[in-house]
Amino acid sequence: MWGGVEFFLKGGSSSLTHPAMAEYSAEVFVYTGVGEGAVVPRDVVRVRIDPSVLVVPIRAFEFNYKLQEVELHDGLREIDLRAFLYCTALNKVQLSDEVESIGNYAFQCCNFTKFRSPPLITTIPGGMLSGCKNMFSLEVSETIMQVDYNAFGDCHSLRNVALASNTVVDESAFNYCTDLLHIFDTKEAIIDALRNRFAGLPVHSIIYYKSYYPISLEEIRNKIECIQYANIRSGLHQDCLGMTPLHILACSTVHSLELYQLIVDKYPENLIVEDAWGAVPLLYAVWGNAPSEIIQFLVNSYQSLYPDHEFDWNDMVITLGRANASKVVIQNLLDIQQTLYPMYNIDWDQVLGVLVERTEWNEPHANPKTFCLLTRCSIATRVNAIGVKHFRDAMADIWMGHEFNFNRQAWYTETLTKLEYYESEYRKLKEVASLLEFALWKIRMNDSSFIHGNVINRCNKKLKMDTSEFKLQCRVSCGADYVIQNVWPYLLPPDFVRSYVPDEG
Repeated sequence: MWGGVEFFLKGGSSSLTHPAMAEYSAEVFVYTGVGEGAVVPRDVVRVRIDPSVLVVPIRAFEFNYKLQEVELHDGLREIDLRAFLYCTALNKVQLSDEVESIGNYAFQCCNFTKFRSPPLITTIPGGMLSGCKNMFSLEVSETIMQVDYNAFGDCHSLRNVALASNTVVDESAFNYCTDLLHIFDTKEAIIDALRNRFAGLPVHSIIYYKSYYPISLEEIRNKIECIQYANIRSGLHQDCLGMTPLHILACSTVHSLELYQLIVDKYPENLIVEDAWGAVPLLYAVWGNAPSEIIQFLVNSYQSLYPDHEFDWNDMVITLGRANASKVVIQNLLDIQQTLYPMYNIDWDQVLGVLVERTEWNEPHANPKTFCLLTRCSIATRVNAIGVKHFRDAMADIWMGHEFNFNRQAWYTETLTKLEYYESEYRKLKEVASLLEFALWKIRMNDSSFIHGNVINRCNKKLKMDTSEFKLQCRVSCGADYVIQNVWPYLLPPDFVRSYVPDEG
C-alpha cells in the first residue's frame, strides 16, 4: 500500500475473522470467571467471554493495557462496574442487543473510535465512556432516558451523537468534549442541540437509528421518495452538526454498500458537503476503518462525480493526528490522497506544527507514537531515496523517548538533523562508489585477454565488434555491483551507530 513509507511501517494489527478461530488461537484467552479462567493475564491481547458467563464482574479486566479485542456472546446480560476500565488499547467490543446493564466507568479510557449502546439500556451510567479520547461516533438508542454524570467526559473527538428529546442529561455528561464545545460553546448548548438534532430531518434520523430499528433497503428508498414528494426537509439539508445523511452513514457502526449507493444516488451532493468541523464523509469512513468496499465506492464516486473537487488533506491528517488514529487508518488516508490527487503535496510543516502545540487541556494534540509516525511520513520520500540500507534502517530505528517527557519539537529537529547527515554521507559514498565503478570498468576494458571469448593480441588488431558495445559489455561484467555492495560497510562514517529499536507493542 504506501510504497513511500514502507521503511517504517512494519506489520499491523490483525483480528479474529471468525469466532471458530478462537478455539485454535493461542493468542485468545477464554474468560470463564472461575478457576484459571478468572485470572486474566496482564499481557493478554484478545479475550473471548465463555457462554457460561452472564455477567462480566466488577474490575474483571481493569488495567489490562494490552487488551485489544473482546469477543462477547449473545447471552451476556451485564457488564459490571469498571469491568474494562483503563484498557487503553481496547478498540473492538460488539455488545449484543441482549445486554441489560452497564456499570459506572465500565469502559473508561478505552480506545474506541465508535461505540453503539445496546437498545435495552435505559441509562448511560456515570463515566461509562469517559476518557475515550479517540471516539468520534456514538450511537445511542431512543430508549435512553437518562445520561449520568461525566458519562462522556474527556471524549475530545466526539462528534456524531444524538439524544432523545426527553432524555434527562446530567450537566457534566459532556465535560471537556472539545470538538462539540468548539461548535456549541457551552455544555448546556450541546445537550439542547443533541436533543433536537433530527427535528424535521427524517432522513437523518432513519440513518442514525437504523441499527436499532431494522428496516429494509427498499423501505428506506420508499420513505426517502415519500419525503421528497411531501416537500419535507430532505437529505440535502444539514443538521445542527452540519452533517448530511452520508456523514452519519460514514460514522455508523454498521455498513451496507447498497445503502451507501442509495444515499449517493439520491443526494450526490452529500459527497462534498463539509460538516461543522470542515469534514467530508470520506474522512469519517476512513477514520472508522470502514470496509474496503465502502472506501472504494466513495473513492470511485468522487472520481466520477466530483473529479475536480479540492479536499483539505492537511486538515484531514491533522484531525487523525489529534485523534491518535492507528497506522492503518493514517496509511489508508494517504493512499486515498495519492489515488485522488497524486500531484498534491501535504504541507507536513503545517501538520506537525499544529500537532506539536498544546491543547486547552494542556496536553499535546498528538501522543508521542502518533507524532513520530507522522514525522516519519513527512520524510518518507527522502529516506527511501537514500541508497544505503544501513542509513535507512537507522532512520527507522529512531527512539521515541518516554511518553511523559517526550519533547516533540526537539525530537523533530533531531530527526531532521539526522536525516540531513545521512543524506550528506550518502552523497559522499555515491561519489566514492562512482570512482570505484569507473576504476573497475577501466580495468575490465584494459583486460584485452578476451572479448566475448575471442583472444586479442596486443598489436592493435582490428576489433571485431563495435566499440560502444564493447564498453557496455565491460561495464556490465566488471563486477562493480558485487564489489561495491561488499565495500559499503567499510565506507560508512566512523561514528555510525545503529539506534536502539524500541518495542512499540
